[in-house]
Amino acid sequence: MGYLLIAALLVLAAGLFYEQAVLEKAVARAHSANSAYSYSQLERDLLKAALECRSGGVSRERLVSLRHRAELATKTDVFEWLTPENQETLRRLQRALAGGTNGWPCELYAGWADQVHPVVIEATDISNETRGELMTAIRRLRRDTLAGFVVVILLTAASLLAAQRHSSRQRQRIASLESEKAFRNRLLGVVAHELRTPIATISGFAELLDCNGDPCGHVTRIKRVARRLSRSLNTFLDLHSLQSGRPLEIAPRPLDLRKLVAEAVDMAQAQYPHVNFESAIPAREVPVHADEDRLLAAVLNLLGNAAKYGPADEPVRLRLLCEEGRARIEVEDGGPALSPEEAAAVFESWQRLARHRGLEGYGLGLPVVREVARQHGGELGWQERGSGQIFWIEIPCSSR
Repeated sequence: MGYLLIAALLVLAAGLFYEQAVLEKAVARAHSANSAYSYSQLERDLLKAALECRSGGVSRERLVSLRHRAELATKTDVFEWLTPENQETLRRLQRALAGGTNGWPCELYAGWADQVHPVVIEATDISNETRGELMTAIRRLRRDTLAGFVVVILLTAASLLAAQRHSSRQRQRIASLESEKAFRNRLLGVVAHELRTPIATISGFAELLDCNGDPCGHVTRIKRVARRLSRSLNTFLDLHSLQSGRPLEIAPRPLDLRKLVAEAVDMAQAQYPHVNFESAIPAREVPVHADEDRLLAAVLNLLGNAAKYGPADEPVRLRLLCEEGRARIEVEDGGPALSPEEAAAVFESWQRLARHRGLEGYGLGLPVVREVARQHGGELGWQERGSGQIFWIEIPCSSR
């Protein structure tokens, strides 16, 4: 009886382990298939561009969005599952948009939308198929778990109790997969709002401290940590607003972008004294209409990422360009360069690359920076350069 019980438990444990692996694989595949939504967005933008073209011309924002979506369309997890014909359609569209759309007839946008439509259909089918696989895996897990419980019940009541506890943990894990994002968003909002007052209090009293009876270095460290906590808190609050469907609040005003980026470099150098920061800033004024605090935080985020994740012996370079009514801030590190898949992942909330685990950060900064750029009528991007890469923010210049 004892050996039979042990054998039954081993078989049950092996079955549950196998089904758990199948379930995790199905969950991962279903998560990847969610990127199929980007193809329908690409088709929608093409159709909107066709309507705008007939109404007087396609806007710059629409063209930028089309190029961005066409570029990302070839980098999603779903892309490698598409048929070669549909893959080639997306590559041709990306090359066509990258080559410029001047002189395109309005019918060409609609024609591309017709060509992308089969891609949307196939990607949707893949998404539905992977969701079906997930549900099948869940049903199989429940069925096999129940079968194991029946066997254990026949052998001993004690093994039934243990199996029931295991089943409860499995069901909780399945439920957490469905509710994790909503819970995390609620928790993010609660924690961020609860921390706002204590952090503000620490910052306020730190500013009141003098050096009498206390080494100045301690006070300086308190102020620096308080500012760092405040920036992290603001990032949490911004992300909570975005995930709740609320746009970021910005208060734009005229300012010289040269002074802002110079201040950002000085602040980054103070925070990362072991890193060599280099900057190339135009001699002439670069006027923009922007929210100073939001844009400063965005540039600091790019500089901080380059300092944290780039090699310690390579400088972090910042360049400010102003051409054709667009101001562009580039932050370059010395590598190693991200892969296209990693570059797409870092723009998603809560995404940390395997190579960055163990370093400070939450994977929240770039999604907020991207929204700040969009709120200013611009965009955030990435491109490989040499052995490293650059992250850049581009916003309109203003005239005074």
